[in-house]
Amino acid sequence: MIIDFSKPMYSYEDLITDSKVLVKEYNKIIKYVTIGTSHDNRDIVMLKLGTGRKYILFCGGVHGRENINPIVLLKIAEFYANQYENFNKVKEKFDLMLKKNSDNIEKQYDKMLFGKCVYELLQTYTILMIPLLNPDGYMISLYGYDAINNPELRRKCILTGYKHIEWKFNGRAVDINRNFPCRSWKPKGPGDYASSEMETQALIQTFHNYRIKCFIDFHSRGQSIYYYRNSMPPSYNKNQFAIAKRLKDITKYTLVDPKDEIEQGDSGGNTVHYFSERFYKPALTIETVDENAAFPLDIKYRSLTFEEIKLVLFELGGLSI
Repeated sequence: MIIDFSKPMYSYEDLITDSKVLVKEYNKIIKYVTIGTSHDNRDIVMLKLGTGRKYILFCGGVHGRENINPIVLLKIAEFYANQYENFNKVKEKFDLMLKKNSDNIEKQYDKMLFGKCVYELLQTYTILMIPLLNPDGYMISLYGYDAINNPELRRKCILTGYKHIEWKFNGRAVDINRNFPCRSWKPKGPGDYASSEMETQALIQTFHNYRIKCFIDFHSRGQSIYYYRNSMPPSYNKNQFAIAKRLKDITKYTLVDPKDEIEQGDSGGNTVHYFSERFYKPALTIETVDENAAFPLDIKYRSLTFEEIKLVLFELGGLSI
């Protein structure tokens, strides 16, 4: 396997290298696209997994310090690509077992059936996978402020006084998840305006470039699912709730109470609210990792999170979205 959860540190450069290796290994089913650049001139990468004409978008790494989801999303891409390409081999093996009347036939049948479903899923859908929307913030959280090459940006970040391991902002000290032009957005100071950031603009442009059926934004922490939109009508929230319940069954995460959709005093402007209001399609935030986990997040959460959310894509593919 290409994605190695045992690496003690997983840099932006590692993510780019592994993304390119995945594309080379699974070139029939994965494509590599650059959707924009960060303020410190790092590429924002998107993998296109599948060949279908329907699109589902997964995004991670909006907040710098949430360093588990980017590598997990790459692992999920690898998992599905591997299932897709191995399906025919598994089928051939299963046909041989039928002739030999193997005792292990039931287990192999389940494996073949899952592979067939993944194969059909990725012929119906293309999964747009943005594992790391905020590469500058990600690098700050892992390596400190010296990870920022631009001296002016570095100085601005340092002056905030934040510990680098708790850094959730981008390379301009802006919280991307409070930068999207939705109804809840409020200015946070003089000169602040919605969609000011290059990372925000890259995601918005991706929204508009594809007819996306569903958007999932992965954050950390809390092992919970945000689905309710106070700004949207009951019919929209009814559909959101139905999807959230299905994902709850898969992940075992909790559903966030509608009254806790936005914290009191929050300036608003997050990714899913913008997508919901602009496109009227399902958009949910999935919070991975234990609520009490300390930053920097322990690498043990990589494998745990992968097992918890790896079937989210499979479940979405079976829904009428």
